Amino acid sequence: MKKIKFIILGLVVLIGTTTLTSCLKSGLDEMPAFSDADITSIGFEYRFADSSDKWTDGSSTVKYITMGLTKEIKKAGVNGNASDSIIVSLSVPAPSGSFTREERQKISLTSLVGTVYLSTAATVEPVGDAPIFGEPGDYTKIRQYKVTAADGKTSKIWNIRVKKLPIINQYEGTYHSSGHFDHPSSPRDLDLDKYYSSVDATTITGDHSDLGSNGYTVTIKVNSDNTCIVTQYASGSVLGEMVPGAVNKYDPTTKTFTLNYRYMGGNGYRTISETLTLK
Repeated sequence: MKKIKFIILGLVVLIGTTTLTSCLKSGLDEMPAFSDADITSIGFEYRFADSSDKWTDGSSTVKYITMGLTKEIKKAGVNGNASDSIIVSLSVPAPSGSFTREERQKISLTSLVGTVYLSTAATVEPVGDAPIFGEPGDYTKIRQYKVTAADGKTSKIWNIRVKKLPIINQYEGTYHSSGHFDHPSSPRDLDLDKYYSSVDATTITGDHSDLGSNGYTVTIKVNSDNTCIVTQYASGSVLGEMVPGAVNKYDPTTKTFTLNYRYMGGNGYRTISETLTLK
């Protein structure tokens, strides 16, 4: 009797399971076969080995920084465009932590890692010698990628062009500012750190709101004889001048700037006598 009951119970469970499975299948809608084959967004990062952070086997960990990015997506057939394309402009973040000034200067278009976002369920593959997304590659020339839609039939060739990276010159970096701000009513010594970024191969620029007003910036251009031209700006307009006859120079051995410049206020000149020492 026990054996018979067990067989009947097994049949009930089997029938119930079969019925439930059948109901699940019949209740599901078929997924649509999407025909979109677009790259909807793109990003780039730079990877580097951090020698100050080791794995248990002694090897350096790999860190990454995300590049600043603006993009322009152009679709085929619009404004004369022959194909779908993305034009990318990149910016390099300032040094921070293990991403040092020296590491920052190693970044080039030959060592970037690209990532993309695609239309729903679409796939992408490189054309020719284009780098594989997710791996370091060379983006010094236009690269092509084939995007295939979820329907498996629709595909597009996308062109990706990355513009030249901004110049990172030898003078760029974080400097310690020391010296004196000779202000008629509130003179004070200078003792702070400031970051100067590249403008071109021989010029750097930095914020100078430490003078007491927002929107103050300074550019320093290094001449071939290491003398300097210092220009101060207030909200984009030129402000003041270099102190006549005073020293404005760069010492490549110590990586130090000696600067003397001034601007006129309501009650006389405000003169900055400043030494910038690369940290």
